[in-house]
Amino acid sequence: MASPFEIYTHRIMSDSIKKDQNKEEMEPTRFTVSDKRHWVQEEEGETKAGEPEERLPSYVQQLKDQAEAKDKQLREYIAAYKAKTAETDEIRIRLQKENENRLEQIKADFFKKLIPIIDNFKRAINSAHSSADYNSLKQGIEMTYSQLLATLKEHGVETISTAGRKFNPQTDEAFMIEATSDPDKDADVLEELESGYRFKDKLLKPAKVKVAKLSQEGA
Repeated sequence: MASPFEIYTHRIMSDSIKKDQNKEEMEPTRFTVSDKRHWVQEEEGETKAGEPEERLPSYVQQLKDQAEAKDKQLREYIAAYKAKTAETDEIRIRLQKENENRLEQIKADFFKKLIPIIDNFKRAINSAHSSADYNSLKQGIEMTYSQLLATLKEHGVETISTAGRKFNPQTDEAFMIEATSDPDKDADVLEELESGYRFKDKLLKPAKVKVAKLSQEGA
């Protein structure tokens, strides 16, 4: 048999359950209506798309824009530099090739003019073997020598004249010294031992000469 307390508790719980059931019956059922019309959905989409996005602070955005602009400008400079360098290299290679071709042509023209001189030397040698005429051999060699000097002079190469002048250290080499007691003859070129040559204003080979030097007795 239940105690009075248990009976009381059971009655309270029963009343609470009945109140909840009555409340649920009285509340209307809630439901959601979705409008399927396409123009309504497009308007809703435009509204959502038009919602403001989260933005960085203005000074941060400004720094970001400046950095992107500088990076773009740097890439443009690098591309322009590479293009200019490639163009310069191409011009340099072309000019170098043209200079090499021009130099080869100059050499070929010069060697072409030396060939007749070599032929004359060869004829002089053959004449020496087949004839005992010394004067003819000497004359042939002198003519060939003159021809060679003329060819060199045509290309700007000249001999350095040493006859009747003083020693010049810029163009001469004192190969031998001969003492003299005459002060007027001091530093005179007495003899040319080997010819000197120059190309325009450039010294190719100094002239080897015998030079007079005033002796201590004549000083």
